[in-house]
Amino acid sequence: MLTAQAIDMFIYNNPTHDSCADNSVQTRGSNNKYLLLPLCPLCLIITITLSSTAFAEEQAVQLEEQFNTSFFQGGTSVDLQTLLSANRVLPGNYRVDLYSNEVLVGRRDIAFRPNEHNGKVEPCMTFDLIQQLGVDVQKLQEQGLLDPQLPHACHDLTSMIEQATWRYDSSRLRLYFSVPQLAMARGMRGFVDPELWDQGVPAGFTNYQFSSNRNATEFSTQVSSNLGLRNGINLGPWRLRNESNFSARTGRASIFKSNRSYVQRDVTAIRGQFSAGEILSDTELFDSVRYRGVKVASDDGMRADSERGYAPIIRGVAESNALVEIRQDNYTLYSTTVPPGPFEISDIYPTGSNGDLEVVITEADGRRRVSKQAFSALPTMIREGQFKYSVSAGQYASNAEGVASPSFVSSTGAYGLNSNLTGIAGLQASENFQAVSLGAAKNTALGAVSFDLTQSSSRAQGKTTRGNSLRALYAKTFTGTDTSFTLAAYRYSTEGYRTFSDHVEDISQGIRQRSGSSKTRTNLTINQTLGGARQYGSLYLNASDQRYWNRGGSRSFSAGYTNNWGQMNYNLSASKSQDLVKGGLANTDTQVNLSVSFALGSRPRSPRAYVSSNSERSGNSTQMGVSGYLADSRDSFYSIQAGDSSHSGQSGSLALNTRTAIADIGAGYSQGQGYNSQNLNISGSMVAHAGGINLGQTIGETFALVEVPGVPGVEISTHSGVTTGNNGFAIIPNTQPYRVNWLSLDTRDLGGGVELENATQQIVPRRGAVVVARFEASKGRRVQFDLVDAKNRPIPFGASVEDAKGVQLAMSDPTGKALAMVEHDSATLTIKWQGKQCLASYALAQKQEKVNYERYKLMCLPEPKAR
Repeated sequence: MLTAQAIDMFIYNNPTHDSCADNSVQTRGSNNKYLLLPLCPLCLIITITLSSTAFAEEQAVQLEEQFNTSFFQGGTSVDLQTLLSANRVLPGNYRVDLYSNEVLVGRRDIAFRPNEHNGKVEPCMTFDLIQQLGVDVQKLQEQGLLDPQLPHACHDLTSMIEQATWRYDSSRLRLYFSVPQLAMARGMRGFVDPELWDQGVPAGFTNYQFSSNRNATEFSTQVSSNLGLRNGINLGPWRLRNESNFSARTGRASIFKSNRSYVQRDVTAIRGQFSAGEILSDTELFDSVRYRGVKVASDDGMRADSERGYAPIIRGVAESNALVEIRQDNYTLYSTTVPPGPFEISDIYPTGSNGDLEVVITEADGRRRVSKQAFSALPTMIREGQFKYSVSAGQYASNAEGVASPSFVSSTGAYGLNSNLTGIAGLQASENFQAVSLGAAKNTALGAVSFDLTQSSSRAQGKTTRGNSLRALYAKTFTGTDTSFTLAAYRYSTEGYRTFSDHVEDISQGIRQRSGSSKTRTNLTINQTLGGARQYGSLYLNASDQRYWNRGGSRSFSAGYTNNWGQMNYNLSASKSQDLVKGGLANTDTQVNLSVSFALGSRPRSPRAYVSSNSERSGNSTQMGVSGYLADSRDSFYSIQAGDSSHSGQSGSLALNTRTAIADIGAGYSQGQGYNSQNLNISGSMVAHAGGINLGQTIGETFALVEVPGVPGVEISTHSGVTTGNNGFAIIPNTQPYRVNWLSLDTRDLGGGVELENATQQIVPRRGAVVVARFEASKGRRVQFDLVDAKNRPIPFGASVEDAKGVQLAMSDPTGKALAMVEHDSATLTIKWQGKQCLASYALAQKQEKVNYERYKLMCLPEPKAR
């Protein structure tokens, strides 16, 4: 019986004519199937036969390898010993990478022992090893197949679980297990052994986002620019980070602010992160504050299937090529240019939970609209027996001038009392300020609910105030009606209640006295899918209400409906915001928008036309336009728009955007009645590492480098637009920490002169790490050798072709041919089979660039006898 690797070798080494060369795939290895298929009937029969045999082996590994050589009619004598021994393993202990259903789950020292029933050498499957695979061990215990009291006993997983199989790759030291999903434990999905967490390599990087806008009218010209920087240096397990912002505007002094700088590192033993510098306190119970100090907090990403953080979605409507800025607590979080019509921004990462997000939309004609987006955290629920913690200590640090900087300590903890109930407690203390909080979160049939009560005591300006604040949070998805309450939050505070930020304002000198403390706050977000499987569209609703003691507050509401009819998409949305004062309403702004888009053609990437109509208190406006991709590019697109507005007249705009391997670039031009505007957006990154300096796309918190030594221009198929640079490195902009990340190369355009050992790899980075995935590549000439002995007879099937270093280059097929990659134009090769070997020298003619492989008759002569 032949292995799958043997079939790969056979198919790869048996091209039949020159046209096959164009279909070859330049990868090799036990997990890659070559697509260079033989066309002759004999080869087809052999391929089908071997494929069936290999499949049978994977389904029944206990059977002895057998192969009937009579299938090779017209072929030479067969040498299968090398192939058959490739997947065998001798008894002993081996350190291997453990894969469960193709996912890397750990690295273990595993004992391979002979099975007493069939005599085959198999891995010793202990209780904890089976558990690490993610198998539902409780189910096996209930069936009497597994005993946790015998932790060192060896078990046969293939006999315990129907259709479970295993495979050992000796060349890569990998042990693969395939287990039916029905037998897997759900809680372990996604978890990776901490031993595999990679802290990465030393590196420095700068992530930048630059936007510039020029607005010219009959009376003045204004130019505004903003540069957001996120800088970092990685040294071993330590991460040094800095977030800065530079802004410039005509008529104003340029401003550069370092928002914060800090160091951070993993603390694996406590499943947490240590941070020091300008950082933010925890948000579970108390409002987050910016401070200079230290923090130790748990990291949910280190746990299997942990809940992820909540980030709001910013929605709005632009009437032209508009600049959208999102701020929180006087810090600019996000700045970009959006085309006319509705927009949605979902990749905002707030720096704390207490600050509303301020959304500023600056139209091309200079008009500015400012709105508020409420933001709070979801209910706190953790698993039974787990503990989530955060401890912060330091000195309060505000972005505003004249604000006091008292020292403080803040800590919160949450413990899973059982599978449905979580207890929460917190303490916050400073000189003349104390706050204590207790709460609970419970998972019910009607949704997840949490309540917490906080009591504060603050002494400022010679006066002591005390008060309480009650908060209730709720989240639920009703699957029967497809209704999702993403967040429903309510807080009531007595007049004497103070947050720590309120206390700091009260004790600060030279700043405006607060006119009133927070009284009530309500937030609601609902998403509703209509029609179930029939898909009649979806509705969303956002509402918030904020009231203060001794003064008014604010109220906002937005709703929308989205659906499609064939190739046409349409959206109807409405929003309303109100400023409240004691006597009633101070200001009201209402906006209604209807947008329709449809494809101009039946091709998948056809241009799309759109029409958008907007109505608000200041007037009405209508825009229409076309957008699409440039030529056949999937990374460059355009947008052309014309519109008419009751308050600014007619206008037109053009926008171009492209994603390259080194940056995302966008530019636009707008012109209207009495004005013209231009904008430019560039975002990307620069990474310095041991292999050189690379430019790349915008990177996230955790990213990676792909190295293909000496081979520039290789595309990364798992990430659009990413290719290796002149130094053979490419920047992978985002990876998920503590999880398996697959990285794959696109080998279609490598050419016949490049060969990869493997085109796919897995990495498991720690948070903030820069991990290098190295793909071994070799350059040379691809040659199909016609192997014959001294009597001009074909070399037997299965013979190994090796270079001067003993590295195997290829194996002979049934006709005595072998397709190999050779690095030198002339050399001597060694051919081995059935205990025999001979030497064969070749000297190639000048390379022909238009063919992927060449042909050469190689005569193998016996080694000269030593005198």
